Amino acid sequence: MTSHSKDLLQAKDAALSWLKPVNREIMKWFRNDVAVDLKSDQSPVTIADRKAEEMLRRNIQKAFPDHGIIGEEFGNIDPTREWVWTVDPIDGTRSFVRGLPLFSVLLSLLHRGEPAMGILCLPALKETAWAVQGEGAWCEGQRLQVSAESKLSQATVGTADAYCFRDTKRMRLLQALHKQAALVRTYPDAFGHMMAIRGVLDVMVDPLAFVWDYAPIKILAREAGGAFENFNGRKASIEEGTAIVGNAELVRQVRKLVSAPTATRKRS
Repeated sequence: MTSHSKDLLQAKDAALSWLKPVNREIMKWFRNDVAVDLKSDQSPVTIADRKAEEMLRRNIQKAFPDHGIIGEEFGNIDPTREWVWTVDPIDGTRSFVRGLPLFSVLLSLLHRGEPAMGILCLPALKETAWAVQGEGAWCEGQRLQVSAESKLSQATVGTADAYCFRDTKRMRLLQALHKQAALVRTYPDAFGHMMAIRGVLDVMVDPLAFVWDYAPIKILAREAGGAFENFNGRKASIEEGTAIVGNAELVRQVRKLVSAPTATRKRS
C-alpha cells in the first residue's frame, strides 16, 4: 500500500467518524415537521442541511487545515488547492422534507480536481458506502460491484425525476429509455446512483446535478468496476452537470441515445 493510499484511507476513516454525530443531527429533524426555506434558485433548504454542513466544515478545517472546501450551502474555501473536500449535507432535500428515506450525505476528497475518496451515506436506511482510489468500493463490509447486464433491452434503468429531463430539454432521452429498456424507474438523487454502483440497477441516468453530487459518485462507480460518464464528450467531468453510471457497455449504449443540451438548473 502506498503512502498516498494510506493518507486517503485515514481521511476516509476520519470522515466516517464525523458522520456519526452528523447523522444524529439530521435524523433529529427527519419526519419532524421541519421548516423549509427556499434558496434563490427556489430549491429547498432546512435547518438540518445547514447544521450538517456546518458540522462537517468544522471537522474538515480542524483535521485538515491545509485543505480546501466546496460546499453546497456555504460556498467555497480555497477550491483550487491540491486537496479539496466536497460537501453535500443532504442530497435529496425534497425527499427529506417529505419523510422519504432516500436522501443522503455526500462527501468526497479531490486531489488536483479529481475525486480520490468518496462517501455516500444514507442515514435513514443506515447504510454507508465508501471508495478510495485503488482500494475498491465498499458498503457495510460488502465489496460493491456494478451489474454485468450488457443489453439495454434487458436492463433495469434508474433515472432522475422527470422535471430534471424536462428542464434540461432531455425528454426525448427519457422517452427513448422507456421505449428501449426492460424497465425504467425513478430513483432520484444519489440514491439512484448508489443502486447502480451496488449493481441492483443496471444503469443510472441523471441530467441534472453538480460537483458535490457527482464527485463521490465518480470514485464509487469506478472503484466498483463501473463507468462514470457525461452525456457528451470524453472528460467524465464532475462539473459538467450530467452523468451516466453503470457498467461500461450499458453506459455506452445510453450515451448513444443522448442528443440534447446540458443542464442549467440546480436541483436539491
